Amino acid sequence: MRARLALALASLVALRAAPAHACGVSASGAPAGICDASDAIDEKAGAARDRIGLSYGWTSTVLFFNDVRSPTERHATMASYEHPMKGHWTLEFGAGSLLAGYLGTPTGKATFSPGVLADVSLSHLVIAPTGYARPFVLLSFSFAGTWARTTSATTSATADYTAFDISATAAAGLALRVGKHSLTPFLAGRLYGGPAFWTYLGKPEIGGDAYHYALGPGLALSFFHSRIGVSFGASLLGEKSAKAGFSVAF
Repeated sequence: MRARLALALASLVALRAAPAHACGVSASGAPAGICDASDAIDEKAGAARDRIGLSYGWTSTVLFFNDVRSPTERHATMASYEHPMKGHWTLEFGAGSLLAGYLGTPTGKATFSPGVLADVSLSHLVIAPTGYARPFVLLSFSFAGTWARTTSATTSATADYTAFDISATAAAGLALRVGKHSLTPFLAGRLYGGPAFWTYLGKPEIGGDAYHYALGPGLALSFFHSRIGVSFGASLLGEKSAKAGFSVAF
């Protein structure tokens, strides 16, 4: 079983495409459908339920606009709606706001004004846990987009920033049941690609990410037979991030 988990993550990493651009616009605290792993081991949870959530995410990465290296930070929040489907599939829609952040340039930082972001994702619990402490593998695919306006700290010039992101995520971990609650530690690897459009020094530019991948641990907590969910995630390799989410099933 351990070999199967390692193979699933290794297969995802092998899909990386070197020339792809990327902007990394998602803000979820954990991959969509992570609560399905908790539901799978809890017979009292009954049929999977729809879920609404709220998440916050901080990301730090490096974008390149031609030869211009642009260290980037973003703070974002998102509201989400998850709809479970047969066969451990989950469809999620999300919308929110890019709250703040900046694009670094040789001429100084360009700060983000509050903007908008949205995403849609589809996840599948490939290996569902059973019993009190069993491993699982979750695959997720998503498309996201964001728009915001930037303001140069040196010239006060404003410009539109638009970015799109297609990503694939694999998460593997253990779903541990403790009475009415469950604890789900996991490791998530994400590959992503998509262009970022921005105007720098009066010239329209198409940018891309320096990494195209993110890898790090996460933890999902479910309370009262999965009715309430809390998740945390971080990326330590590639794109750096720290994310947290809260959800309620109904």
